[in-house]
Amino acid sequence: MIIILGAFLLAIIILILLVNKPFNLNGSYAPQPASSYQQAVEEIKTIQDQEGKLENLSAECGTILMTNGGKNKNVIVFLHGFTSCPDQFRKLGERYHALGYNVYIPRLPRHGLSDRTGKPLKGLSAEELARFGSKTVDIAQGLGERVIVVGLSGGGSITTWLAQQRSDVDLAVPIAPFLGVGFVPAPLTRLVTNLILLFPDIFQWWDPVNRMDNPNSAPYSYRGYWMHALFENLRLGFTAERDARSTKPAAHTILVITNANDGSVNNDMVRRFERNWRSNGSGYLQAYQFPKELELPHDLITYYRPDGNPELVYNKLLELIQ
Repeated sequence: MIIILGAFLLAIIILILLVNKPFNLNGSYAPQPASSYQQAVEEIKTIQDQEGKLENLSAECGTILMTNGGKNKNVIVFLHGFTSCPDQFRKLGERYHALGYNVYIPRLPRHGLSDRTGKPLKGLSAEELARFGSKTVDIAQGLGERVIVVGLSGGGSITTWLAQQRSDVDLAVPIAPFLGVGFVPAPLTRLVTNLILLFPDIFQWWDPVNRMDNPNSAPYSYRGYWMHALFENLRLGFTAERDARSTKPAAHTILVITNANDGSVNNDMVRRFERNWRSNGSGYLQAYQFPKELELPHDLITYYRPDGNPELVYNKLLELIQ
């Protein structure tokens, strides 16, 4: 009986420690903004050249740059979702380019490779995502006077972190940001994240039945993922939340966009960020939610999805972000 009681108490102590375990990032992410349009373009060309040497990069998944030949008033950066690639935002990027924006759509680390199982994501870390996000904003500084960062899902997690960290982001737009799992209650998200990252890594399919034949996947999208890679997005989000509880966000303006029909991410976790930001004096925070009756999927952006409505979504985003 004493042994059982001791084991029970030990389990309770471990759970309490995991619930309260702080999330931190290793390394430095100090801004190093590009000093000129030429430097920014050269850095992007270097990235594209490196991608060109990858034998396993999908043809449609390289980093995208659309410019008007010089530094513009506005540059808009699109950060694609977890297991997707830059082509996800290509059509929307073309809309903004036609309006005179410079458009930059970088490829997230370990994404867009021809092994579409998703196994290339093994080892992805919150630090890698933070370095990528910080470098992306550094480059964007050379492309436009006003920097707008828009990110979907996993790209939304990075955008949320950047909104907290970077004062040289004029407008941050996290769309359906992955800050919590849809079916995990918000109070348990920290515990679940710590538990997942504590246990051995496992591979999962987005569609366990159809696997590689997932009908809702774009041709270039990964059909699966490693659990640790997925939850490293949440670890990045929790580091931003830690700072958001006590510090005003650095970005000048934040526009949070959610989807009431979204069962993949936890909108309660997103609202926690909104409350923290507002309580810390961010007077430039706006929010919009796509109504549930539109029945939009979590991936609002991909124009391949048979259950999506990209025309409606794109028009609304153009209205909101303009």
